[in-house]
Amino acid sequence: MHRFFGDESAYGLFNSIANIVLYISSLCLFKIKMDKTGSFSKLAVSFYNCRSEKLGKVVLFVLASLESIIMALMMNRSTFLNRSFGDLVGTGANYFATLYVAPIFLTIISLVLLANPVKQLDIYTLLFPIYIAFVRVACFMNGCCWGIAWEHGPYNYHPNHPGNQVPVQAIESGFAMLIFFFLLFYRKKAKPGTMYPMYIILYSGARFFNEFFTANYPAVIGPFKVYHILCVITIVGGLILFILMSKYGQKLSDFFDNKQRKLDAISDKYKQEKQAKFEEEKAKEEAARLERLEKAKAARERAAKHNK
Repeated sequence: MHRFFGDESAYGLFNSIANIVLYISSLCLFKIKMDKTGSFSKLAVSFYNCRSEKLGKVVLFVLASLESIIMALMMNRSTFLNRSFGDLVGTGANYFATLYVAPIFLTIISLVLLANPVKQLDIYTLLFPIYIAFVRVACFMNGCCWGIAWEHGPYNYHPNHPGNQVPVQAIESGFAMLIFFFLLFYRKKAKPGTMYPMYIILYSGARFFNEFFTANYPAVIGPFKVYHILCVITIVGGLILFILMSKYGQKLSDFFDNKQRKLDAISDKYKQEKQAKFEEEKAKEEAARLERLEKAKAARERAAKHNK
């Protein structure tokens, strides 16, 4: 097994595929997203639901999908910081930037949409490993992030570093998919707010192991590279965040839910008023229709008498 393309166009192609997969995956979260839309969307759905329940469902589908796309877009935009972050820590493109920045973007967008940021991050954490899995395929095809010399089984190579190398990119992609399936199972029993810290702990742990087989960055402390240090920092931070969210995540989620409930109460009141007005107008139309029928009936009876 080796790289299929010999230039950087491979990276561009598969990176584009990774972005497309990111957006499609965000839409696949629709079922989870349906009952967790922001209050802004719920208000819009209430308006259309008063007119027609089917129309309300269509609007809900559109708005839930739109929210999902916006979240995926924010995650994608955050990856643009990976190069500057990588230069800051003395490495190349660094996807740790996504780990650190994307949650901030997702939280801001959740607040703008009047949604619970704790629940939103729990949902969209599932996109992190999917994106990493596919973007690392792009790295594999390009040959960047090359591994140490390797003569056993599957291998990769870099044009400037001849010889077979450990396919570290493919290994990381495999780890990412395993993490995704674990999170999919873990989500069923996860406490609010623990999905994201669980992900960064698992990803950083897998990356720490994988870095022993990479060769594109020199060791800085004994056998450890800069990425080893980043992994340790992220694991420690993830553990602290996991403990905090295990203890306070439910309270934090309830805090945002209470704000949402107030907004939802306004939405429900508006919906009831619109429904009452709609029913009143419908009753008036029905009364007018019956009145027209009575007048028509009376006119026919008068005509019948006149003909006699």
